[in-house]
Amino acid sequence: MRINIHRILAAALLLTAAIALQAQEGRGGGRLTGTIVDENGNPLENATITLKYMEFNNTRQTQSNSKGQWGFLGLGKGTVQVTGEMAGFPPSTTQQPVSGVAKNPEIHIVLKKTPAVVADPNRDAILKAHEKFDQRQYDEALALYEEFAQKNPANYQVGIYIANCKNELGEYQEALAGFEKVLAEVTKETPDLKGNATAALAYAGIGDVYLRQEKFKEAVENFQRSMDIQPRDPALPYNVAEIMFARNKPEEADKYYRMAIQIKPEWPKPYLKLAYVAMNRGEMDKAVEHLKKFVEIGAAEPNFEEGKALLDLLNKK
Repeated sequence: MRINIHRILAAALLLTAAIALQAQEGRGGGRLTGTIVDENGNPLENATITLKYMEFNNTRQTQSNSKGQWGFLGLGKGTVQVTGEMAGFPPSTTQQPVSGVAKNPEIHIVLKKTPAVVADPNRDAILKAHEKFDQRQYDEALALYEEFAQKNPANYQVGIYIANCKNELGEYQEALAGFEKVLAEVTKETPDLKGNATAALAYAGIGDVYLRQEKFKEAVENFQRSMDIQPRDPALPYNVAEIMFARNKPEEADKYYRMAIQIKPEWPKPYLKLAYVAMNRGEMDKAVEHLKKFVEIGAAEPNFEEGKALLDLLNKK
């Protein structure tokens, strides 16, 4: 094969020219100067100033002097991003077109300290009380909620948490009185109660008190009131379904489990319960259908293995 020496030389010359041109990108006779100060106008010494061209790979850095002044020389035409940084401040960045010939305007960078986060003692107290409640330390949670209520008498909503603690401690009459007190306050603000989350929680709490006392009629009535106020909470129809199933009313249980699923289709638990309802009614095909859905989405459920084993058993029949 004959090597064309002229073509090789031409290619080499083109490559050399491209490299030389790339080396000139961002280089010229221009200069860019400016200052960097804090929000009170005090100059910042030894702040880091970074200049970066947006069009090509050319980045430079410098430090500010005791007067907060800084500068870059030998700049070419382009758009630069200038960032000022210093310990104790969030960085500040700005963009500026620069000329390699004409005079460029000065850039003045102001660094502002991030405002200190002020602790909210009320928020911390409530979070601590919630933590105790979640750990089933109901006496400790109750004491914290009551202390909060004493310091914040206008915040009547905390009465919901106090009543929940009383309910968990088996002090049912005190719990009912607490929920009723909250409802009385809510009614002053929202007489029809529609859409009021606090009222919905209060009625649901009352329903739970009656449920624990096996007063099923009263429990259903109050859960239903809660649903009427805030119909987008799947736990409410689920609770009613549980009552109906326990009272051997599979048709009603089926209705409310389906209502919970309609509100929250990705919730696995109602599908398992629907399978039990279907089995109770002798509808094995429907039970299999519900169990398949439970197994599909309920891997994290504590009774997942129970549902899976039941599905395997029904599939063998």
